[in-house]
Amino acid sequence: MKQQQAAAEQELTAKIGEVQQQNDAKLSQVSADLSGTKTDVEATKKDLEATKSKLERTIGDQGVMSGLIARNKEEVDELKRRGERNIFDFDISKSKKPQKVGPILIELKKVDPKKSKYTVDVIADDKTIEKKDKNALEPVQFYTRSTHQLFEIVVFDTGKDKISGYLSTPKQ
Repeated sequence: MKQQQAAAEQELTAKIGEVQQQNDAKLSQVSADLSGTKTDVEATKKDLEATKSKLERTIGDQGVMSGLIARNKEEVDELKRRGERNIFDFDISKSKKPQKVGPILIELKKVDPKKSKYTVDVIADDKTIEKKDKNALEPVQFYTRSTHQLFEIVVFDTGKDKISGYLSTPKQ
């Protein structure tokens, strides 16, 4: 009986050692896979940051790549400090008469604050251009006859019957 118990004990010890070796091998494989995944996650983070910086520049409704887009008053002030273009801030309320913003007139027609959409009429060079169902932070671009360079309107805040943003015009 003692011999059988000793033999069973040796067999059990051998099996425990075998299982422990298998577990150690699997654990080292999982550890290697985890370190590979960490490397992949870091690469993905770097790609995401590069993509975010590229998205800082947006394409407007004319299909033209825009400069940096300001999302609030502080960023508008930063664009002004750069001095690359003329920047005119505006807060326009819905009314029957267009409001002067820099060298143009803007008339707010419709605002949907829930969807951050708006419709405006842009009046430049005695010509009215309707910009319909535009999104906030989407550059609204147009040309005038007097200067054959791009004008750009960016609305960063839509409220009930009110929009806020800026007009970017070329330096003369």
